[in-house]
This record gives sequence, C-alpha cells and structure tokens, in this order.
Amino acid sequence: MKKYKNIKLLSFLFFLGIMVTSCVQDDDYNVPEINAQEPNVDVNTDIATVKAMYNGFEPVEIEAGDGSERELWIEGYVVSSDETGNFYKSLVIQDAPENPTAGVAISTNSTDLYTKFEPGRKIYFKVSGLFIGEYAGLPTIGVQDGDEVGRIDALEFDDRILRSLESVDLVPTVISIPEANNPARLNTLVKFENVQFPTGLAGIEHYGNLNNTFGVNRSVENCEGQTVILRTSGFADFKNLTLPEGNGSLTAVLSIFNSDVQLFIRDVTDVDMNGERCSNGGPGDAVELPFSQNFEGQSAGTGMSVNIEGWTNVNVNAGTRLWEVREFDNNKYAQTSAFNSNENPYEVWLVTPGLILPNGSSPTLTFETNDGFNNGTALTVKISTNFTGDVNAATWTNLNATISSGNTSGYGDEFTPSGNVDLSAYAGQVVYIAYQYLGGSNGTTTTYQIDNVSVVE
Repeated sequence: MKKYKNIKLLSFLFFLGIMVTSCVQDDDYNVPEINAQEPNVDVNTDIATVKAMYNGFEPVEIEAGDGSERELWIEGYVVSSDETGNFYKSLVIQDAPENPTAGVAISTNSTDLYTKFEPGRKIYFKVSGLFIGEYAGLPTIGVQDGDEVGRIDALEFDDRILRSLESVDLVPTVISIPEANNPARLNTLVKFENVQFPTGLAGIEHYGNLNNTFGVNRSVENCEGQTVILRTSGFADFKNLTLPEGNGSLTAVLSIFNSDVQLFIRDVTDVDMNGERCSNGGPGDAVELPFSQNFEGQSAGTGMSVNIEGWTNVNVNAGTRLWEVREFDNNKYAQTSAFNSNENPYEVWLVTPGLILPNGSSPTLTFETNDGFNNGTALTVKISTNFTGDVNAATWTNLNATISSGNTSGYGDEFTPSGNVDLSAYAGQVVYIAYQYLGGSNGTTTTYQIDNVSVVE
C-alpha cells in the first residue's frame, strides 16, 4: 500500500510539473539566451574600416595587412529581421544603436536569423578571410564568388558570429527623402516623417503582389512630392495587406539595387500612417479661367515629382516613377520617360485641376512639348468632364494637338507649340486636361517634356 501511494504521489508531481511548464509565459521565446556570459572578444577593427578596404570592381579579401594572419573582429547592432520573410539570408548591422556612422550587410546561407539575432542585438563577427564588396551597389561582406560577393556557408557563419548579452532599443535616424541618396546611410535604420503612399496606391494597392512571389516596388512620398521606393519581397507574410491611407512615419533599413535607393521594413509595425494626409495633388476645387502653369514654382531634379495643388500625377500601374520637374537653361518643365523604368507597360498621367469653361465661351488650350531620344509615340493629350481622381474610372477623349516628334538622337533645340486647341464644345462644363504617357522599358522609351500649359477664353 505504501508503495502504491508513492507511485500516485510521483505521478501527481510529474503531472504538476507538466502543468507549470505549460503555463510559463515568455514573450521572448523566439530569442533564447544562448550564452550566459559576454563573449571575450578583441574587437580590433570596425565596419567603416572594413568597407574602406573595397575600392570597386571585384571583392577584396579582409585582412590585417602585410601578410598577417591575425584575426579581425567587428561589432555591430542588428537592424534587420527575417521573421516576416522580407529579408532573406542577410544580416544587416550598423556600428551604433543610435546615430550610426556605418552599416553593412552580411550575406549568409543561414536562415531564421531572428531567433538569435533580433533587431537591437549586439553581435561580434570575425571578418578576416572573408571578402568585402558590393551586391548591386550595396556594401556587403561574404565569400568570393567570381567577381561577386557570395553567401557564407551556414556552418562557417555560426563559427564566426558571437551573440552579445546586450540588446538595446534602436533609435532610427530621421532623414528626409533626398537624404536617402547619401551612401553613408546604406545598411542603417532610418525613419521618414510626414510621408504617405501616393493617391492611387493608398488604400487600394497592397504591399506586394497577390498572385505571385515577385518582389514589388511601391512609392512613398512626402508633402513636396519627393518619392522613394519601398521594396517588399514576394515572400513577405504581410504582402497581402493593403497600404495605409494616412500620413505619418516609416521606419526601414536603407538599401540600394543598382541605381534605385530602396527601403525594406521588418514588419508593418514599421509603418505608422494614421494621420491626416497632406494635400499632394489630386482634383480639388475647380478653377476659373484664365489658367496657366509653367512649373517655375516647383523644385526641379531627378525624383522631384510634379506636385501642384489640384493637379493629379499618378502611375496607374503602381510604379515608382511619375512626371517630374526638370530644368535646363533656367527653364523648368514637366518630364517623363519609360527608359530604365523596369515597367512594362509604363503609364503615367498628369492631369490639370478642373477648369470652369463659361457658357457661350470659346476657350482655347495651348501648351508646348519637346521630345528626346524618340523611338516611338508615347504621349497623348486628353479631356474629361467626369474625372474624380481615378484616371481609369473617367471617360477621356483625345484632343488634336501638335506634339513634338522626330528627335531621335537628343532633344529638340526649342519647344514645339501645340497650336490652338479649341475647347468650345465643352463650354459650360468643368473639364480636366490630361497628358498620358504610355510606353514601356522594353518598348517605347521616348522622353517627353511639357511646358506653358494655358487655357484662356
């Protein structure tokens, strides 16, 4: 009997142990404390020094110099996370949790890195014997793979990386969209404030493609119409979520692919856009004649999208490029081209505000155009009376206007007048004038410039 009671007691204690273990709450279960003490590492170089070893072209072996076989160690703070699938086989680190001066990507065949090296975790990494180079313009540490930087084998990666006990809250560097072009910011955590997804994307499109696993670029704009690319992997587990409609902040790891500066978020928690949108184009109150626009009041340059109150500037295929304000010989104008857009088709529209045409009037539209590197016709001028913001939902009629053509090896010396386009058939109505560019990166790539748009009675 005594033996039977002992068996029952042991069974009860075993069951109780299971219950207690099952009820333990640990919000950090994905990031176990692997080491009980801080690694004893001689950190004898830094990220900036390693990056400076690379002078372009083929990757360069990281070494102490003069044939020395001394081990080189760097330290850094993890800013990436592959938990949601938006980063793949890459660990991105920067040299400080706040106000970093350098960052670098580590290319590896290891996966599920977030389980050990979550954002904010300090790590030590042995870099001697590896190679520093660039992958499509992004500073990257890896192995040599011909003239490229290849992935470090998972076992070797594990041998080279040590996890510090230190884990901190990262403070992203607040920058403007133009500052995203600063190479020193690459592979660091940055934050943009007072930004939003453009009209035509916000509340309509998703972070990624719904029907395939190709990566997707989405434009993010500020209230001046300047844009930057948000890149989302086709394997991200948030790709089917709709882009937010509001204005706010975006935190991301700054990256680049060839000439395209790109942002990668770790999760949608990096996007906080619940505020009121800034007025950044789109049809507003209709305006009376006379109407004119010469773009001189706009900031000009690559990526400086046309951003005029009441105007609509939209890429209907959710691409990143729009009509931009450019300047030559002290003259500003609107310009666009499908060249190097990587969009097929490339379709962008620039639409005027609503124009009130008086009853019984004989209003006339005039404008000027110039074409460059012409390999086909891509620009048409249209008019609508029922446009409300969505170019695809409106009814458009082509207008008969003269458009510059024939400049196949450069640009025309002068802008070409459109001639007087008669709008009297629309007297008594509110009309919208649209400039539609329809081409493709693999097709028609002609550059068009528009200036001095005017409608008068």
